[in-house]
Amino acid sequence: MAILAISSSAVLVSWIGASALALSFWRTWGGAVLLAPAAWASGERPSRSTWVLLLASGGALAIHFSTWLASLRMTSVAASVTLVSTAPAFVAVYRHLTGIRVPPRQWMAIGLALIGVVVITAGDAGAVGDSFDGEALRGDGWALVGGVAMAAYLLLGERLRQELSTPAYAARTYGVAAGALLITALASGVDLVGYDGRTWLAIGAMVVGPQLAGHTVLNHLLARVGSVTVSLSLLAEPVGAALLTGLVFAEVPPLAVWLGAPLVLAGLALVISQGRGDT
Repeated sequence: MAILAISSSAVLVSWIGASALALSFWRTWGGAVLLAPAAWASGERPSRSTWVLLLASGGALAIHFSTWLASLRMTSVAASVTLVSTAPAFVAVYRHLTGIRVPPRQWMAIGLALIGVVVITAGDAGAVGDSFDGEALRGDGWALVGGVAMAAYLLLGERLRQELSTPAYAARTYGVAAGALLITALASGVDLVGYDGRTWLAIGAMVVGPQLAGHTVLNHLLARVGSVTVSLSLLAEPVGAALLTGLVFAEVPPLAVWLGAPLVLAGLALVISQGRGDT
């Protein structure tokens, strides 16, 4: 359910006449407001050290949303969604750097996925031919940054969910992200209001669907199955987004995505096939 809800983001963004920063702000602010009553009713009051982690988690979420949503308007939907779904690989790299052994099979999977990333980005760069201005390539880069930020967000969330309930964690994290995005939007001169009814309706759908039914459900699962398993579930997002986009807009992914995306998904699927990676 969560992945299906998140997959609808790619379609909703195409209907929204707002910037990536504005959309990121409204979806996180809306999620924080709707979850605030449940968070307050829980009676949980984070310690100072916990707030440091909450600030980091909210910051990572703000970076993820702003960079990924921006990439959707610079490169193809299929390329953007596939590249941002490399979060499991970054989770594995973090575990290795922090002293947690990563089996050789996982490194093979990461290598295969990265080959797919290179194929996708090279294809997008070449798709514009002699008039290449770097737009698609920059979009691919922002999508990868979004994948790194998502990995950080899930790792921090796994730690915080050991102390806080789902609404207590999610409301504060969304609130921090909304605050960071608001400051960035105001400093950049981005308009946050003045949209038409269709845009506001799509923003509302983004809050209820991808934010609450998507990210909040994943936050709930972090305490049950861990960051690796949750991040691996994101592998289904490119499939869901491609199906929804194809149905709504009849968008056919470019050849590079057909060649590279299966490599990314196959490489990350190797991690799934060896069982739960959180232990």
